[in-house]
Amino acid sequence: MIFIIGRIFPTYRKAILDGLSQKVELKFLHGRNNSGIGQIVAPYSIIVKQFMYGKNETNVFLNPFYCILKYKPAVVIHELAIGIISLPLTFLLCKILGLKFALWGHAYDRKRKFSPDSSFKDKIRLFYLQKADAIIAYSKLEKQFLARIVDDKKIFVAQNTLDIPYLSKIKVQLEAEGKAEIKKRLNIIQQYNLIFIGRLLESKHPEILVTLYEKLTNKLNGKLGIHFVGQGEKLDALKKEISEKGYDEDFYFHGSIHDDEKSGELLYLCDMMVMPGYLGLSVNHAFCFECPVVSFQQGPNGPFHSPEVEYVENGKTGFLVETDNIEMMTTQIFNYLTDESLQEEIKRNIHHMITHVCSIENMEIGFMECFKYLNLGLLKK
Repeated sequence: MIFIIGRIFPTYRKAILDGLSQKVELKFLHGRNNSGIGQIVAPYSIIVKQFMYGKNETNVFLNPFYCILKYKPAVVIHELAIGIISLPLTFLLCKILGLKFALWGHAYDRKRKFSPDSSFKDKIRLFYLQKADAIIAYSKLEKQFLARIVDDKKIFVAQNTLDIPYLSKIKVQLEAEGKAEIKKRLNIIQQYNLIFIGRLLESKHPEILVTLYEKLTNKLNGKLGIHFVGQGEKLDALKKEISEKGYDEDFYFHGSIHDDEKSGELLYLCDMMVMPGYLGLSVNHAFCFECPVVSFQQGPNGPFHSPEVEYVENGKTGFLVETDNIEMMTTQIFNYLTDESLQEEIKRNIHHMITHVCSIENMEIGFMECFKYLNLGLLKK
């Protein structure tokens, strides 16, 4: 039996865990929180007791100990988050019981970098990385980074993704209705549409879409609409600025959307997703609806992208422009919106990306290779 331990069971993780549970005897141990992320349970999942000790979402103590003692799994895979203060006790218990112990998650904090010589947290992280029997990383670049400090034979890549097949089915349904009909139904009058999906935080710079609108609307003959999906600290300021400037007709505030069909139809009708801040799984989400992604390259002061930025190949599946260069971002967006052949080429590349690179199958392969490395006898007959 294999245990996977994590803070929560996000809805977007169900597809990969469902697939793994069909191939191996699996239990997913997790807590629950009120972070706003959709959460779920499954026949193979077990909710364990927990308590929060701080404001950060990773500041949690989980209690998987009874389940470990009861089932004595061959392998325990633990979320790699130093803030989970039960991690050392879980690690120690596995060592006492002779269980294989692996880590799964982000290799390091992209904002703080990785400095075990000067950071106590990174010293702890380095200890676990070196002592773990295996590591499951989110990307090939993460594996390259980890290979400098641990044996690369124990590092496996499960490229982070969403439930691509499910989202692709939604896209097929939307194609049957057609963009024109969807726009008519939602009362979207603009020919061109840009979308931002995520929490409206200072670090994500949603206000840049207002600047882009001002630079693009005349070039596009006033046919540009801007869509915000999400809530956050910047919402009121954005609404006030847009109202004071008289842009209300071209801006849409959809609030937080947790319904995949509703968010999917917005991505489908929009031409591009613009994310001035860091990129994460929103990339995969957009790609499922053939919506290219635009962001800034990572610079010394950010944005500090998650591993999913690897899927945004500049000029092929989207655009990563020079950090904070709004003029360049404006040019790239305008060129894409007015070049049908470029649109067709990028959409072909996006389809290849979600089909062959950031697919559920590829993520599953990464886990299965790790399982085989740890114990060849784990597979179901």
